[in-house]
Amino acid sequence: MATKNGKCILCQEEKILNLEHVPPQGVGNKGGKHTITGNLEAFQSWDFSKNGLPRDIKRQPKGNAYFTLCIECNSKLGGEYVKHYVDFAIDNKAFLYRTKHIRNFNQSRLTHSIKGINPLRVSKEIVAMFFSINGSEDDKDDEFLDSVRDYIKEPKNSSFPKDRYKIIMNYYYPVSTHLIKEINIANDMVANDRTHNYIRPFVQHDLQGGGKIKYSEIQYEGIGLTLIDLKNSNFEINIGFDLEKFLTSSDKPKKIHLYNVPVITPTSTSMMEKVLDFPVEDVGADLLLRDQRIINYIKTLNAIERKNLRKKLDNLRLQAI
Repeated sequence: MATKNGKCILCQEEKILNLEHVPPQGVGNKGGKHTITGNLEAFQSWDFSKNGLPRDIKRQPKGNAYFTLCIECNSKLGGEYVKHYVDFAIDNKAFLYRTKHIRNFNQSRLTHSIKGINPLRVSKEIVAMFFSINGSEDDKDDEFLDSVRDYIKEPKNSSFPKDRYKIIMNYYYPVSTHLIKEINIANDMVANDRTHNYIRPFVQHDLQGGGKIKYSEIQYEGIGLTLIDLKNSNFEINIGFDLEKFLTSSDKPKKIHLYNVPVITPTSTSMMEKVLDFPVEDVGADLLLRDQRIINYIKTLNAIERKNLRKKLDNLRLQAI
């Protein structure tokens, strides 16, 4: 077991730290997959013919993991929350992948119900994942850590700081390898139509027209999660399934309902941006933000403009087949 000495971000004591997998190993985070964890500006200009993948886009031999928690805290969180999230994630991934009408380019929303899920425990593992992502030395966000530390520590604590932070869920569908050239992603980022994952600590985007948003993101094989810092954001994302009721739920299993959860894939998002001639700052990341920007723009179009947009998109689909 890999360990190192350091300060645990949960108990805040100097102890032996071990690897915290984000997401848990039970959902497939066991290594050997390419996961984007950093800013993509360097990636876009990277010379793949001469160099390997940039540091932030390396294949993770042990899975995507962080030295942020001590052995005791990691074990406690694992015992209290991980299985709840793994069961939730596996069920949702299976539901998504067996939904036959879902294809690249189709903007779809799905509704799904699951029995016997404890939404509070699922939510605590989600928050714990963002806790570790934003707790490493290079990416530490002390304000977020301090805001949710007690919430994570106490299994029955349902006082999530909802006025300060928001977590939105989407379904995340794989990229198709035959479309790699169209969406500007290196071939070795995706293999055999498997998902190509994004995990990033908080980043601040300043948008046109004075808009801004600060968010952290996990898009991993079936489920996407976006954490938004409301204090430092004025751009509203209203697509996606808001997890507020899960985060503040009672501590007991129940039948849960996920309504109108959008299915997002980098393929469909990038194709829409190409048709609309939108500039893409970071190819492949901030998927909810990019989809929201597309939806906001389409709402401004009249009927004729929307019809012409559909024709352009249909032509692009045919070219990609």
